[in-house]
Amino acid sequence: MKKLIISVLFIFNAISLYAAQSLEISSWDLDKINASRIVYSKNISKEDIKKNLYLSPIITKQHLTFLDHMTLEPSSELKVGELAGTPIYGPEGRYVFITSKDGWIGKYNLRTGLPEFKVRVGLKTANSALSGNGHFLLVGNQHPADLVFLSSEDLSVVKIIPVQDRKGILSPVNAVRNAGDLHGFIVAPQNFPQIWKISYLDPPPIGFGDGWNHDYRCLKDHMDKPLFPIKRLRIEQTLSDFYIDEKNIYLFGVNTRGKGIVFDLDLSRIVSQLDDSSITPDLTWETNDASQLAILNNDKTSLSFYSNTSHLGKWSKEAAVDVGHVTAITSCPQSETIWIGGESGKIQLINKHSHAVEQTLKLGPGRINKVSCTQDSKYILLDIGDDKRILVAYDNLMQKIIR
Repeated sequence: MKKLIISVLFIFNAISLYAAQSLEISSWDLDKINASRIVYSKNISKEDIKKNLYLSPIITKQHLTFLDHMTLEPSSELKVGELAGTPIYGPEGRYVFITSKDGWIGKYNLRTGLPEFKVRVGLKTANSALSGNGHFLLVGNQHPADLVFLSSEDLSVVKIIPVQDRKGILSPVNAVRNAGDLHGFIVAPQNFPQIWKISYLDPPPIGFGDGWNHDYRCLKDHMDKPLFPIKRLRIEQTLSDFYIDEKNIYLFGVNTRGKGIVFDLDLSRIVSQLDDSSITPDLTWETNDASQLAILNNDKTSLSFYSNTSHLGKWSKEAAVDVGHVTAITSCPQSETIWIGGESGKIQLINKHSHAVEQTLKLGPGRINKVSCTQDSKYILLDIGDDKRILVAYDNLMQKIIR
């Protein structure tokens, strides 16, 4: 019996190893990436029209629509694949980067509504992230199992790093995020319980990377470090997804057991376990004395509020609010309100501090499919309807529907 168990374990390990190593077999390499790159030279040389466009939250037949920022009427439309993550806005607000799950990433001018560069970096992509200094884009691929670093200027390849452990076993990427200059990019591999920090500074912060000692003799090695050094941090379970708070200190994630965790990026360890696991990127904020987090519970009928009030970073649940079945949720940066959409066109506005429903709006027939903020936080844009989709715009300043 013992021999049988050993044989079964050997076969299982052999199959797992083969499956992991087979990720390496891919025809999509640097040459294919470079060959796919498209430069829209006419669009680049075209003089900017002095307007800023918004992206509509309505995505139909894999099309995104640009809206005129004055009238909110459709200005132009672009065809994209199924989105991998959300659109990423450049720090100056002039460009937006859009990544699709089939590996294409495009750079679009928000003053003209036209593409300037496009490139295919993989065959199956998790998502992408923009560095805090705005210089680099990181694309996390599931096939091939690698990380592709691009220049945000022209989407040219800067570096490709295979995602593998110290035994050389490859892993797809579940998610990548930016955590500011100190912590760099954060990567969650799918096949092994690690969090990767990757610095995009040149040179990286002193002590950044694997195997460094706190020793003056490391200074020369530090100065000679190649771009994008990796610091691998072990965790108990792999993360299926995660987000970073506004101050780039806390990572809020969901592990493969379906449990929520809080990982302190400064301390490099998990500091809290959460009862809920529906982590949403827009629902973290700061108060004078604490960091705050709101989480939609797993059956999407109540909202839990967590707070970090102790010196050691322990997070605790402060309140839970019943909100009915939620179909969409968001909050704008610097806003004190959480927008919660439901099945019947109803929107609930919840105050982040009092945890109370301040207002209920009826914006149209049908379910609320998506709620999003414009990049300047001036408007809330809502995708409403079942078969027939309509766009509703709410002016945050005037607090009224304008479209």
